[in-house]
Amino acid sequence: MKKLVGLLWLPALLMSGELKTSLLQAKKQDKPLMVMVTSTSCRYCTKMKNVTLKDTEVKKNLEGFLFTQVDKENPEAKRFLPAVSYAPTVFFVSPKWKIVGGANGYLAPYKFNDLVVRTRTQLGMPSEEGGSPAAPKQDKWMYDLASAADYASQTGKQVLVFVQSSKSKYSKLLEKKALSDSTVTQALENFVWVKVNYGDESAKAYGIDPSGVPSVYFMNSDMEELAVAAGYFEAKDFLAWVNYAKSKI
Repeated sequence: MKKLVGLLWLPALLMSGELKTSLLQAKKQDKPLMVMVTSTSCRYCTKMKNVTLKDTEVKKNLEGFLFTQVDKENPEAKRFLPAVSYAPTVFFVSPKWKIVGGANGYLAPYKFNDLVVRTRTQLGMPSEEGGSPAAPKQDKWMYDLASAADYASQTGKQVLVFVQSSKSKYSKLLEKKALSDSTVTQALENFVWVKVNYGDESAKAYGIDPSGVPSVYFMNSDMEELAVAAGYFEAKDFLAWVNYAKSKI
């Protein structure tokens, strides 16, 4: 119990604890719980703790949350949480034990703050400035390419890299239509989804440097290119690219 009390005042102070105890404490105190799922060989867990969770705005918006972390192999994690194949994974749990938001993999402070703000909105909690006031959901996207590559190498999944620009109407349209189509998403269920901005330097390190947007790169688990769909495609045509990329695995 003691380890959770301090977290009411220092939400970014990470302390290990029993997940069941933390859930009971959240229900008793009527406070939401942030659960960080880690593993023994998780380098991005350390980055998440030392960079993202120490960010000033993130700490402000985590006020009022209890916190616990649990190893993904812990029996309680397997009992109380959805299946987790990669760490870090974060879940936000309401006092009534409903998962109201979460994300897989490392998130930079500004992205994680967006998630926290949306979660606070969903829970009816006031929030500091920053973030988007949309209802939260489990984000299918990762935003750190190195973290996604690590995820793929651990799980054997392939990688989809969506190169986009906020100024490109066709980037928005591709995400809204083809990348949200149920047939497409089902065909891509064994892919790690990564979203990067046009000109991203970290993407160039993996040979991802398109001449325009939107562009979608399909990579294998070793981050070797399978195919590149450059430009806008309707769902049916984009699915053909997906199937072509999968045929190259």
